[in-house]
Amino acid sequence: MLLLRAAARASPAASAMAAVVRGKPTRLTPIASLSSSSGGGRRKKGGRRGEAKPPPPPPPPSQPQLRGGETSGKTKKKKKPDARTVVEAAQGLQRQEVERRRKPPPPLTPASPPPPKQEKAKRVVRWKCAAGCGACCKLDKGPDFPSPEEIFAEHPEDLKLYKSMIGTDGWCTNYDKSTRTCNIYEERPIFCRVEPKVFEEYFGVPSRPSTFDREACSACVDTIKMVYGEDSAELTNFKRVIREESKKHEASLNQEKLLDT
Repeated sequence: MLLLRAAARASPAASAMAAVVRGKPTRLTPIASLSSSSGGGRRKKGGRRGEAKPPPPPPPPSQPQLRGGETSGKTKKKKKPDARTVVEAAQGLQRQEVERRRKPPPPLTPASPPPPKQEKAKRVVRWKCAAGCGACCKLDKGPDFPSPEEIFAEHPEDLKLYKSMIGTDGWCTNYDKSTRTCNIYEERPIFCRVEPKVFEEYFGVPSRPSTFDREACSACVDTIKMVYGEDSAELTNFKRVIREESKKHEASLNQEKLLDT
């Protein structure tokens, strides 16, 4: 027995044989498992027999350094301002506002006045009777014009005379159609005269020269269109006469202004 015990201390194989001799069942470990895969050496603690050694864990990533030696992974807690700090900040703002109000405002630079608006000069219009027209001698002008009763409502004598002058064809009995002239032009009635006072008395048109000229030109244009038509030679001739007369009148007005200055 002593020899068997001594042999068991000497080698694992001898211990196994001693266990068989004693008659006790013992699990035999394969001989191959006693040696490591690398060819020998002792097994480290914490490892199981027959298992491969796990690879070492990767090193932790380096964190960027911030100011003051702090890393990005760490967040610095902000300090809450105390009541005293808040009060001092509010007082400082109030002092700044008081100082700002005490300062005199900067001097205002006088703005240049806007240029005066140039009013568009009205076109000068001057009325003149066009020779060879005779449209105003058509006394019965139809429903598109005021009736004699309306025109001479306050002048009964003129109404009576006007009606007595109307011929069967609607033209004035004193009008010569062959020459397109008036046989009593120098002694014609007042309502046949194109003058500012006549337009003011019978039609209510102000006697101002500019107003009268425009109203007289408008009345002649309407009458010529009614008697001869819109595309008539009489209307073209009348507009030409008005343009020429207006230019002459405007030139005389400009010359008067130059003489005044």
